[in-house]
Amino acid sequence: MMAKRTWACRLAAMCCALAPVVASASELGMVAANQVDVFNYIDLMDNWLYTHVGDNRGVGGPEHDLCMNNIEYLMQSYGLTVTLEPVTYFGSTYYNVVGTKVGTLFPDQEIVLGAHYDSVGNPGADDNASGTALVLETARIITQYPSDYTIRFVAFTREEQGLYGSEAYVDQHIGDDIIAMISTDMVAYNVGEETAKIYGRANSPVKDALYAAVEEYGDGLIPTLPGWIGASDHAPFDEVGIDAALLIEGDVWDNPYYHTSQDNFEQPGNLNFPFAEKMVRSITGWLVDTAGVQVNADILAFQYPNGLPAMVSPNGGDTVTVYVTALGDTPPLLDSGVLHYNVGNGWESESMTMIAPDLYEASFPASICGEEVQYYFSVMNANNEVFTDPVTAPDRTKFVTSAYGIIEAIYEPLDTDPSWTTEGDWEFGQPLGAGGNAHGYADPTSGYTGNNVYGFNLGGDYDNNLGEEYLTSTSIDCSQIQGATLKFYRWLNVEQPIYDHAYVKISHDGGSSWIVLWENTSEITDNEWSAMEIDISELADLNPDVRLRWTMGPTDTSWQYSGWNIDDISIHSLDCSGPPCPYDLDGNGSVGPGDVGVVKNNFGCDINLPECVVLDFDHNGAVGPGDVGIVKNDFGLCP
Repeated sequence: MMAKRTWACRLAAMCCALAPVVASASELGMVAANQVDVFNYIDLMDNWLYTHVGDNRGVGGPEHDLCMNNIEYLMQSYGLTVTLEPVTYFGSTYYNVVGTKVGTLFPDQEIVLGAHYDSVGNPGADDNASGTALVLETARIITQYPSDYTIRFVAFTREEQGLYGSEAYVDQHIGDDIIAMISTDMVAYNVGEETAKIYGRANSPVKDALYAAVEEYGDGLIPTLPGWIGASDHAPFDEVGIDAALLIEGDVWDNPYYHTSQDNFEQPGNLNFPFAEKMVRSITGWLVDTAGVQVNADILAFQYPNGLPAMVSPNGGDTVTVYVTALGDTPPLLDSGVLHYNVGNGWESESMTMIAPDLYEASFPASICGEEVQYYFSVMNANNEVFTDPVTAPDRTKFVTSAYGIIEAIYEPLDTDPSWTTEGDWEFGQPLGAGGNAHGYADPTSGYTGNNVYGFNLGGDYDNNLGEEYLTSTSIDCSQIQGATLKFYRWLNVEQPIYDHAYVKISHDGGSSWIVLWENTSEITDNEWSAMEIDISELADLNPDVRLRWTMGPTDTSWQYSGWNIDDISIHSLDCSGPPCPYDLDGNGSVGPGDVGVVKNNFGCDINLPECVVLDFDHNGAVGPGDVGIVKNDFGLCP
């Protein structure tokens, strides 16, 4: 949420919109609200929206575009038609993410549900990943069903600098018949009475309908009407005559983490997920009633109490817990749960194990390391009707990567000079804390770890009228790497790209050609070390000759900044080496006579010692012939 500002009226305010269609609370709204899954909401916050310590979705923040890409992917996975709509901010282009669901009866009349996904240069967990996750979770539910009116789910950018994203949206859609708009901005902080503030005009039917929806669907959430505020993405809609309101947490002005680096997923007391669930329920019910969503009231809902896996073992055997509930009158059919999966050989299925009524455990099969496993779940109800998650499976499915984990395959800490190629003012050494005299911040005085870095002019600002000047790595052997991800720490100050430029590039052909991995899309002014992470798998995986290049320039004729400083460069890989062989005691990669010798040499070993416990394979309390027999049975194997 941006700081409050005064808005001038627009000439476009003369445009008219039809009064919104606002229905009363309904059984269908409650059915939809009951599908809100707090575990899915937490997963969005934890794994998709970059809310963790060190993340930065602000201007020039490395996670801004990654978050945008994730939102686009998720909206597409829900079945929405997704467009990236440009937003210009001081000569740089950013994008609103717009997911559209076309109405069946009134396709030309639209309802907009929006939240901003940018931050003020911090993880922005509450402000405003929380509101963005609300929009996404609502979209996940609503897209299952037809709606009378067209619905647009929008993730706005550049809200924090002055509502640039929502202003651009209104300008680009000035001819649309938008009958209602709600912005959700900061919906997860609560330490006192569970209240929700609804800001809107005194004569706003949308505000009044949302108030009723909070009372009806919010599971005890208390709505309040504090009046009007123009400090979020509903304001540009209001300025052109569109009925718009803001939903925000009741304790918003008491949040001590607001606009600080402590607004992160890990900060104790910052995120109250049961409270956020009530906010999502309220909006979901409101949207069903307002957009005429034809919810199927007699369905089964899927929940995942322990979450969904981010990775599964290639050996198979990893499990996920699935809980199925009836949202209507027809209960689930006991013991009918099925895991459907595709590991590259077409669709196969396997019954899930029912560990309690309607509670299942699904076990993933063996799969090829480094590949994605497609999967979905199905359960029948007592009428033998099949319900799946995702609802439109197998057209839409869930995905998980097959690997034993992620390892740091290559690491260059820059404690000593690796003798990379430097051009112009690139140099290796300890930065001097100079520069930043007129614009941006000075260089650091040491590396992220240790003293040394690779930097551009370690003694101050970069020059005007530069061409491109390069720091180029030596050849990096990625022939054993899958899922390659480049990670490094930066301390970068550079003017906006209409004037000055900074790039990260890669070559996959020995330096013959270079591809841009990253470039500054705005002014960047780092005053601390910031982690950057770039997926380079498409070009680096299994490639024996990869080269990396950091570029400073070209620059214009004025305004100098302190430029690049980089440290602790690493390439991470999916771990496809496999788990250690439990009986490969001599470490030669197979089980054989040498391992028998290790066991025999420890006959009579004190079983209370850790080094003896691991040799007691038959668990009889001693190291002896029985353990030799187990090793011999696995000669030649490396399980």
